[in-house]
Amino acid sequence: MKYYQELLNSLERGDIAPVYLFYGEEGYLREQGEMCFRHALLPAETADFNLDLLDGETVDVKEIVSRAQTPPFMAPRRLVVVRRAPFFGGRGRGAAERDGAKASDGTVRDAVLLDYLKRPNTTTCLLFTTDQPVDQRRRLFKAVKQVGRAVEFTFLAPRDLIRWLHKRARQAGLEIEAEAAALLVERVGRSLFLLAAEMEKLTAYAAAEKSITAEHVRRVTVPGVEESIFAVVDAIGERSPVRAIKGIRELLAAGQSGPAIAAMVARQFRLLLQAEELLGSGCPAGELAGRLEVHPFVARKIAAQAGNFNRGQLIRALTELLALDAAVKTGRREFYPAMEMFLLSM
Repeated sequence: MKYYQELLNSLERGDIAPVYLFYGEEGYLREQGEMCFRHALLPAETADFNLDLLDGETVDVKEIVSRAQTPPFMAPRRLVVVRRAPFFGGRGRGAAERDGAKASDGTVRDAVLLDYLKRPNTTTCLLFTTDQPVDQRRRLFKAVKQVGRAVEFTFLAPRDLIRWLHKRARQAGLEIEAEAAALLVERVGRSLFLLAAEMEKLTAYAAAEKSITAEHVRRVTVPGVEESIFAVVDAIGERSPVRAIKGIRELLAAGQSGPAIAAMVARQFRLLLQAEELLGSGCPAGELAGRLEVHPFVARKIAAQAGNFNRGQLIRALTELLALDAAVKTGRREFYPAMEMFLLSM
């Protein structure tokens, strides 16, 4: 979350560049960043006169430049936001030509923006946002970085997600237990859009209580794929093939493909084998998450599951899963009957 905090800190200091590009997969923070710029740069009494919201997919670039060159009205700055900006992505074959001197539509469009970026209006903050991949080799991207700032909004690290959930809970007058926060991230994933929606449901559900518990999370949210895989492997380790087969059926019903399920089960057994070897060589349990590059909550579950298997069983499981995957992909076997036989054999 460091990049986001640095952005907010620069706003507080009044260190404002004439042009920004917000890109990356974390859409919630991108939207929050845009709102922070609106609040910081636009006095309420003149905000309507100094804010332009443009759709990059439909607006003409000359219109963008015209708005950016317009002086602010009774305020220090003007803010021009171009959402869904399509100007910074790679464009496949011919992209190099369109970034060069040939007079194609793309080159003309780029030339207009590049010309503006040579001498950007210092009383305007021009903000481009996009959820599409960005090609950092493009001249437009480099020009933005030269005169302004390009900020990549990446998904938060697990520890930052947990802190964010604790903060959201406190804002609602509640606490969230550590196990509950970890389980919520495991089930929902790293998107703050989805986590915010689930937290809204959880705070309403637990409003009469002091804290959000793991049981609240289990009742309100839908199990994630990784949790379902854990359940399948738990069932295998506990010698409960019926429960394991039921878990596979549920994954198939949820839309997961056979090869994807086989790959996820294989990944789980690889983690179990790595954990067994690490713990057997004296690795402290507290360091397991870092060595496996998983969340501590996940590492604890892996360590517990590893005790259900010996090294030979884990190697055998991986070998059989490899053969199963090859047979399914070449059409020699159907996934479900093959996986059922694997589960029964384990």
